[in-house]
Amino acid sequence: MLEVRRNPHAGHPFTDSDSDIKAALADVSIPALLCSMVHVTGDPSWIRSTLHPHGLTLNHYQGRMNKTEMDLARELALRAIAKYRDSGCIPGPVPPNEIVREMMSFLAGRPVDDDAAPMFIDDLNLEGGDARAIDWEGSVDADARADSHVVVIGCGPAGLLAGIRLRQAGVPFTVIDQNDGPGGTWKENHYPGARVDIGGRFYCYSFEPSDQWDEYFPQHTELRRYFERALRTYGLESHCRFRARVDAVEFNPDTSRWTVSITNSDGNVEHLDARFVISAAGALNTPRLPDIEGAETFAGLSFHAARWDSSIDYSGSQFALVGAGASGFQIAPQIADEVARLTVYQRTAQWMLPSPHYRQAIPPRRPLGDAAPSVLRPLVSLPDFLPRIGPVDRRFTNRSDLFRWGTGGKSRQPRYARRTR
Repeated sequence: MLEVRRNPHAGHPFTDSDSDIKAALADVSIPALLCSMVHVTGDPSWIRSTLHPHGLTLNHYQGRMNKTEMDLARELALRAIAKYRDSGCIPGPVPPNEIVREMMSFLAGRPVDDDAAPMFIDDLNLEGGDARAIDWEGSVDADARADSHVVVIGCGPAGLLAGIRLRQAGVPFTVIDQNDGPGGTWKENHYPGARVDIGGRFYCYSFEPSDQWDEYFPQHTELRRYFERALRTYGLESHCRFRARVDAVEFNPDTSRWTVSITNSDGNVEHLDARFVISAAGALNTPRLPDIEGAETFAGLSFHAARWDSSIDYSGSQFALVGAGASGFQIAPQIADEVARLTVYQRTAQWMLPSPHYRQAIPPRRPLGDAAPSVLRPLVSLPDFLPRIGPVDRRFTNRSDLFRWGTGGKSRQPRYARRTR
């Protein structure tokens, strides 16, 4: 049986001074703070007053609230948090689902749809457990489970999750992955600037939340560490075959079983018998090179971002980047100052909202980050490194200006080739 661990949403006791708490409150998202106060105090009036968000904009976490409103919210929250501290930091009960749903609607600025609310509540796991954990002990015949070996292809986020659920169910399984560890696309992609493009606090399993990120948009090294930690936490090491390749999967209709042929890391071929096969191979790690006329005669080095050649020294080079999707706009700012010339070839312009804090690290942890027993703790501790973007500044009249602001004022900008179709 897995060890029962502490509720990851529960706050740690703290003794921080009023001034330290006040400093922490200067960084938080006020709408999320008001929801947290419902949890801290058990009083839903925090989200039923005149203090409420006025609108939603991408990466603008204050909900268009004005300074007067935010200052008042901070003042009221400081009193409530100080009272919570002085009374021993004893977390109250998890709010009932109808209050949680009201908080969701408060943050969204509109009622949460009936078909979406249960999913969100389930995903929050405010009780600190795992709402979708599988317990077949006593309900599914032990012999049937023992005869239901499962082969999982891939140990990225999906394959790792499949392994966690299968271990909970008590079903024998084997996870095959061609890499030397878990992580999938985050194990394979290591191009300059490779990172997830949503907040790390949201890029977690709901039952294994983490706010231990160095940056708001975690880089690939941090993501690998998270999945490696999950692998160890849930005891999946003995079930994984790393550096192994799946060569063929064949179904036998007479036995209703699969034969999975693999080549192990030592070169030996093995045939695994399976009752079920789960494909978690993913699609983001397989390069797809465009058919460009003359590519075969190009004399320089060329490779796909998913197969970045870390041995090359691109400093001072003439560098061409084909594509301006997620990988492209991560790579370009990272190498722009190191190459002699960067030319980005793009079919369609990518007009991205600039973020002056794109690479800014998370500051040292502050009191509320670990202390507040927040119903939305991943949101309440949003510090000032987050991009808070309002309307695009009218000073920015072209792509170079936008690029310069979004990369912290880099002096060398990429040259954009003419758009083609």
